Amino acid sequence: MTEESPLDEMDPIQLLEQAKKAEESNELDFAGKVYNAAGNVYMSVAEYDEALPCFEKAMKIYEDLQDATGISDTMYNLGVAQINLEQWDEAVTTCKSAMDLFKKLDNQDGVADATYGLALATLGKGDFEGGVALFKQAQRAYKKANNEQGIASTLMDLGSAYADKEDYETANKTFKKALALYRQMDDKAGIADALSLIGDIAEMKGNQKKAAECFVEAAQCYLDSEIYDIAREVLDRAEQKMWDIPKSTRRRLRKDIDDIRDALPEVLDDGIDEVDEDLLEFTDIE
Repeated sequence: MTEESPLDEMDPIQLLEQAKKAEESNELDFAGKVYNAAGNVYMSVAEYDEALPCFEKAMKIYEDLQDATGISDTMYNLGVAQINLEQWDEAVTTCKSAMDLFKKLDNQDGVADATYGLALATLGKGDFEGGVALFKQAQRAYKKANNEQGIASTLMDLGSAYADKEDYETANKTFKKALALYRQMDDKAGIADALSLIGDIAEMKGNQKKAAECFVEAAQCYLDSEIYDIAREVLDRAEQKMWDIPKSTRRRLRKDIDDIRDALPEVLDDGIDEVDEDLLEFTDIE
């Protein structure tokens, strides 16, 4: 929920040092922002245990300042960290409080995000029906906030919830709705994710032709998004199906697979994608 800032690019250890100095200098508003930034950096590298106390410190500061906006944003961040740590009871309480506060502040984007978080936490706690109802509530909130990306993300998680319940027909329909939105937004990474999940369901139901087609298109979209490792994975899955699909489809997809494979950067021995050497050349500026 916290907007990106230059602080989000800094080393979290340095940020924590800055935040502590700001606290000692009684620059509390700045300290709160820096603690939040440190938490966001830790979240971006999946170090949720490190992120949690950062958000808790920011919360304490904003509560002392009685800064409702700071409290609401930080509370949402804290709830997301708790979700990732599978602290379901705490996450439900935190996201519900954030949602209520965002409503008081008339922050529609915040209401939508917090409702989405509450849906994830409720589902994680084992309440499927409650989670589904909240996902749909989040969709309505995102629609009110004119946030198509939020609607699509919610549909993806809702589809996954149905898939986990083995309601594959509803899951497939839900993923297709997300796919349509991602296509409308020309979000290549989103398109690829939705196609991969639709392909998973087709594969499970024995429709290998559709699965292969979905995986090939997903691989192309991952390539376009420069997400090379996942592009290779779904491309390999498509290639494994070449002898399980009609000859005409195999011929058509074979060319696409070869083209994508040729366009992917080579992987070095350490597993890192090869870097274009031209990007490493520097030209003196006169």
